[in-house]
Amino acid sequence: MEFFNLGWSEILLILTLAFIVLGPDRIKKFGGEFGAFLRKLSKDGLFREVVQTTDELRNYPRKILNEAMLDQPVMYEQAEKSMLHPPEEVIDVEAGDDQVQE
Repeated sequence: MEFFNLGWSEILLILTLAFIVLGPDRIKKFGGEFGAFLRKLSKDGLFREVVQTTDELRNYPRKILNEAMLDQPVMYEQAEKSMLHPPEEVIDVEAGDDQVQE
């Protein structure tokens, strides 16, 4: 699970540094204020719209690939056979047309 694109080890490092710098009393106050800020931010309509747009942009390349069906496996053997042995074209030649006209 990631939070703000941070892994668990990075979050633990940040919390440890905050505990050392702020101390036990001020870190509780800061934690409460930070939680209230995150709650207020998550209820904001503009923030939700930004998150939704970012998700759409992140998934857009996958959507394009799915629509183009480029993620389907390529049949290399079948493609190679069709390249080595192309279908013969049928050409209708009328009688008398096989002579070269000058």
